[in-house]
Amino acid sequence: MADRRAEKLAAEIEREVDERGWCTIPDVLIGIGMLSERKYEEWRKGNLFCLEDGCSASLSQLHSVLTAIKAHAEELGLKPSVNRYSVDGRPSVPLRFTKSGDVVRERLYSTHYLDPWRAQEIRRSRR
Repeated sequence: MADRRAEKLAAEIEREVDERGWCTIPDVLIGIGMLSERKYEEWRKGNLFCLEDGCSASLSQLHSVLTAIKAHAEELGLKPSVNRYSVDGRPSVPLRFTKSGDVVRERLYSTHYLDPWRAQEIRRSRR
């Protein structure tokens, strides 16, 4: 069962990178069914205390998924890029990912993993 979950996670990361040139933690969580798009939008609008409140997994499961995403991104040679998330339309209001406010986990959630060559290839094809 754990192997099937790991395969699903890896496939989602690879699908997103192939499609856009990068992946984000929220998008991967949506793709594997741990976060609904509705809950994600509520969070983006500032209507949820933190992203973890919108997830259908325990904090332990989420931590395992975050660790697995980071590990698979490193295996693929993706470049990590920490991003700032803020409430839609209010750039001065930061969004919170974790219940605890732990700086390390907040940083992990806000990291995007980029394939610079794939992203550039996609941009060129859209011109």
